[in-house]
Amino acid sequence: MTARLQIKDVAWHVEGRPVLSSVSLDVRDGEVAVVMGPNGAGKSTLLDIVAGLRQPTGGGVRLNGRPAAEWDLRERARLVAHLPQSVRPDLPFLAGELVLMGRYPHTDRWFESDEDRLSVERAMQRTDCWDLRDRLVQTLSGGERQRVLLAACFAQTPQLLLLDEPSTHLDIDQQLHCFSLLREESERGVACMAVTHDLNLALTYATRIIVLAQGRVALDVPVEEAARRPEWLALFSPRLTLSTTASGRSWVSYG
Repeated sequence: MTARLQIKDVAWHVEGRPVLSSVSLDVRDGEVAVVMGPNGAGKSTLLDIVAGLRQPTGGGVRLNGRPAAEWDLRERARLVAHLPQSVRPDLPFLAGELVLMGRYPHTDRWFESDEDRLSVERAMQRTDCWDLRDRLVQTLSGGERQRVLLAACFAQTPQLLLLDEPSTHLDIDQQLHCFSLLREESERGVACMAVTHDLNLALTYATRIIVLAQGRVALDVPVEEAARRPEWLALFSPRLTLSTTASGRSWVSYG
């Protein structure tokens, strides 16, 4: 079966400096592919390219086997939802209105349907922000806003989720809830690609670990293999150790 997302030899340069160099990987339905790496490794740039916000200077991206450039914006929005690393905090909308915008690719452009309204409520209930629906986005805390934005992605009912640090601003319990939702989406058959700096969230919830270093793929393995091979932690810091808890869970310690 064709991968939902195919990235082939993607490169991106800025002012002559390579940010990404020959990055190739696929993401299939049912995967939670977590992308990690040091600052400046090109993680957000890669997601922006897949989302169509940047054009690669080399290589290309395919969605459902078709070149990404052949998809019109509305058609692409039915397939792909993207949560960027940062969003303007002063958006002049109610939280419920913002989540409803995730339904735009499915509407007739003029009126929302009962299905749209139900999708919005379901998504906001899942991300614990339904009680915020009548609040202005600009009055929300960082964590509240992040949950609303995540709900907008779920309301979009995509087949491919692109999430750049989705647990930013969330408290510990909400971080765990956020990544558990990604696993739920993957179990429904959605392909998920998420950037995070939290190694333990990745080991707990990902199905696959991808590490970028110096603009290249330095590691791309199933999470079970990453849990057996602690040497990849050196890509982040020499002060990390990988151990197994009493419950059998892999855990990265700092020391």
